[in-house]
Amino acid sequence: MTTTDPAPPTAPPSDPSSASDGRSRAWLFSLVVVVAAVAFVAGFVLREELRDEPAPTPTPVSVDPAALVARKLLPSTVYIRAGNTAGSGFVYNAGGLVLTAAHVVGDNDEVTVRLSDGTPLAGKVLGRDTGRDVAVIKIERKGLVAAALSRSPVRVGELAVAIGSPFGDRETVTAGVVSGIGGTLPTPGGAVDVIRTDAAVNSGNSGGPLVDREGRVIGINVALRGTLGLAVPIDVALDTAKFLEQGKSAPPVAQLGVNGTDPADPRAGALVRTVTPGSAAADVGIKEGDLITAIDGKRLQGMFELAAAIRKHAPGDEVTLTVVTDGETREVKVKLGSHG
Repeated sequence: MTTTDPAPPTAPPSDPSSASDGRSRAWLFSLVVVVAAVAFVAGFVLREELRDEPAPTPTPVSVDPAALVARKLLPSTVYIRAGNTAGSGFVYNAGGLVLTAAHVVGDNDEVTVRLSDGTPLAGKVLGRDTGRDVAVIKIERKGLVAAALSRSPVRVGELAVAIGSPFGDRETVTAGVVSGIGGTLPTPGGAVDVIRTDAAVNSGNSGGPLVDREGRVIGINVALRGTLGLAVPIDVALDTAKFLEQGKSAPPVAQLGVNGTDPADPRAGALVRTVTPGSAAADVGIKEGDLITAIDGKRLQGMFELAAAIRKHAPGDEVTLTVVTDGETREVKVKLGSHG
């Protein structure tokens, strides 16, 4: 029997479509690798750039000037109870000296002083000046915060913040502007120069501080006339306090006898609004509408400078004023009167 050898195996015929699929998969894989590499490099570069960029600056929060003033002065402001009378005051010396209005302490030699943190303390009245409506109280307490005091000129229109304890409330704050300078307030002991402000001053505010936008005391609130609050200038109060601290009476001060303000136009000087009958100014013919531009040859910027210059003199002193009346300039010699 004859046998036939099987034919050798043959390779299956090649499939063109299968080869094409392989090339496509290889190309797609390469593309994914390239994209991943590019993404990695781009991410690294972006991260480095972001690392080098400064952090964004936060937008500053606007704070009202009156709020900043209150924050600065409230720790120095006190509430005062003197018999049936209540008012305000402020620490002006960290050794325990408090300034307030004379009518707040009245005839009392002992008062209660409540600090801003609510602590009540016994207070001793060292002295009072009813002519200038200023009093000094001594309290015993360590760590007191003294208020900052201003010696800068006060200007009409500048911010004025009144701080105190009206109606027995804890310290409150009202804000306005300085409405006028150089006026006077009749007192049981005479009269006193005052600053006028439209910041609300209510019962219980008396004796508290009137403060400028820098948080410095410019006056002691003492009265309300119509819609305007009145404050004794801080320089007047301090000049008096240095005598009261020692248990002495403050001497009388010189008085010219005019009320006024700064001119509304660009001129410098003190513009006279009213003249007190029988005063030194009335005796030499100074009248409403006059502009006082200098005292003893020193030019005046406004009413504050005139009032401050007069206070440096004693009653009976003679000064030379430069006065503009109806456009004509003249010099007059004035013998100063007194008040207080």
